Amino acid sequence: MSTNSRFLIWISIPALLLAGCGREPVPRQPRTAMPVQGEASISLDDAATTISVKLALAIEPGVSAQAVNVRTDHGAVTLMGEVGSEAERQLAAKIAEEVRGVKLVRNEIRVRG
Repeated sequence: MSTNSRFLIWISIPALLLAGCGREPVPRQPRTAMPVQGEASISLDDAATTISVKLALAIEPGVSAQAVNVRTDHGAVTLMGEVGSEAERQLAAKIAEEVRGVKLVRNEIRVRG
């Protein structure tokens, strides 16, 4: 194994371990039956929408993406968390509304103070 390959492995391991840090655990709901294909498709769409909203918030300098939690259910996005100002709260909602796949935004973000 080359030195470059070893270096990449040593750099990748901590990055992968840290990737899941800082997230609030999502409560699991017990399933009584296997999901039908349509439900699985919606779940994947919702997951993609959640990721897209989080990425859009992360690249916006006016919003602290780490302070905003995002949940998506059938295209309806719920924003939760606590930010420093009303302007930041409103900007987070505006950014979420512009993401492809978002049908509705519920802004439950609180302003510190």
